[in-house]
This record gives sequence, structure tokens and C-alpha cells, in this order.
Amino acid sequence: MRFLLRRSDGESVSLMPVLVAVFLVLLAALGTWTVVSGTSGTRSAGGDRKAQKTYASLPTMTFTLGGSDARLVDIRVLLEIEPTADPNSAMPFVPRIADQMADRLRQIEPGQLSGAEGANLIKSTVASVMKREAQAIRVREVLLERMVVR
Repeated sequence: MRFLLRRSDGESVSLMPVLVAVFLVLLAALGTWTVVSGTSGTRSAGGDRKAQKTYASLPTMTFTLGGSDARLVDIRVLLEIEPTADPNSAMPFVPRIADQMADRLRQIEPGQLSGAEGANLIKSTVASVMKREAQAIRVREVLLERMVVR
């Protein structure tokens, strides 16, 4: 199929360069629209997620670790909870959480708390204690604000 146009003087002119240019302009406009609409959707979704985060802070707790040298660990935990929950909802459970954490941390050697594995061990311990002792609070994430082994 040929896209030709005949001028009044009888000369043939190809319309293919014009059609290709129109196609490229439409393609560029579609790409620009896709990027702009995708970026604005990402911003609003990300902004909503940030606005929906609610944190409950537990007080600093000191525990004795297991092992022969009786070392201590100071822990301050921040819990990311459901956005609809009250940030102070964990406070009534603090004594029970501290008691269970003391039992669990007596089984951990100080050497196990070094590096990222130690932080993950504390986080998983806090998460399991929260799941058991404070079932009414749905914890999304456990964040360590402070962990000092002394």
C-alpha cells in the first residue's frame, strides 16, 4: 500500500514521512501521559501509606542475658501498629511483655546479639511476645530504637 499524493502539476509526493512523524508525536504524548499519571498515583499512594503509620513506644527495658558473665541489655522498642489503633494501647501490657522478654532473653547468650542477626533476634523475640501477650494489638513491624549490651 502506497501513501502518495498527486499535486496539481502531476508530481507524486509520499505521505509516509508525515504519517511517521504524526505516529511518533502520538507515541511521545502517550508516554508522557503514562509517566505523569503513574507518578501522581505513586505519590498519593506513598503519602497515604506514610500517613497511615501509627507507632506505639515501649519504655526502655533492661534484661539480664544468659551465660556465665551475667551481662545486661537495654532495649527500647517502637512498634508499628494498625493505623486505627491508639498509640498508647500497648502500655497496659508492658509488665507482661517485660516479664516474658526477661524469660526469653535469659536463654540468649551475649554473643548472639552481635550484628544484624542480634537485632533480628531481638525483633523476632519482641514480635512473638507481643503476639502472645497482647493479642488485641496487631503489630505490623518491630523497630529497635536502642539496644545496648553492657
